Amino acid sequence: MNQDYVLELFFSLKGDLNKINAVIDEKMKRIQTRKITTFEKFILSRIAANPKVLRMVNMEITAAEAAYLSLYPDLKEVEVLDLRQNYLGDEGLEVLVKSPILKNLQELDLRSNQITRLGLERMAGVDNLVHLKKADFRSNRLGQRWETKLKESAFYPELEEVRTV
Repeated sequence: MNQDYVLELFFSLKGDLNKINAVIDEKMKRIQTRKITTFEKFILSRIAANPKVLRMVNMEITAAEAAYLSLYPDLKEVEVLDLRQNYLGDEGLEVLVKSPILKNLQELDLRSNQITRLGLERMAGVDNLVHLKKADFRSNRLGQRWETKLKESAFYPELEEVRTV
């Protein structure tokens, strides 16, 4: 299950989150992972408290759940996304930075998410997060040179701070 799958569901089910959740829950039931509806309830409770900040630290979030987040319409106002200590990997990073919803992000914290240079190479060419000011990738498998590469990228004109080590 990836972003394309979730996007296909979104369009085929005409954006009906209840139907989308039911399909995803059924698919995840077979592989013994948590229900997406439980995940959604957690997202909604966090967004209700503050629609500009979403902190989901150490929740075992995978790339598939990141794909779901990347298309979740209630996140359109989120400016701070903190997904430290999860299992996003390069694929999870890619779906987040390409999200049509998360365009207002100013701060992105993805420390300890098994991200490699491949993930940042994919991110470096995406112009979706033009308001991004801070990005934290510490405790991943990255070198310090990525701090300079992302800051110098024309795709992130407002980026002031990048941390990789």
